[in-house]
Amino acid sequence: KSGINAEYGGLYTSGWARRGSDGVMATTLTDSAATAHSILEDLPGLLERQGEERDVGEVLREREVKFVSFEQWQSIDRMEKERGRERGKPREKMTCYNDVLKPAK
Repeated sequence: KSGINAEYGGLYTSGWARRGSDGVMATTLTDSAATAHSILEDLPGLLERQGEERDVGEVLREREVKFVSFEQWQSIDRMEKERGRERGKPREKMTCYNDVLKPAK
């Protein structure tokens, strides 16, 4: 089945974005492979599409969606690695939403 959605053309998902917080890594890998296949299958139609190109951050702000930029994610990533080093691990994931956003500000 084509991955092009009538309302959100060219929107592809896999893993938790596709099925919610369910499944294991193998499920996500299977989803990812199927998504990649759909993209390749739809590529000719995607290349023909015309439309306004907009910055995704601009669209999210207009819709008042809370999001983390790549630069903010890098800050979170550094903080998690630092917290992990303190505990003798590669990384200590932050699980509280407010804790995650602190280094992103």
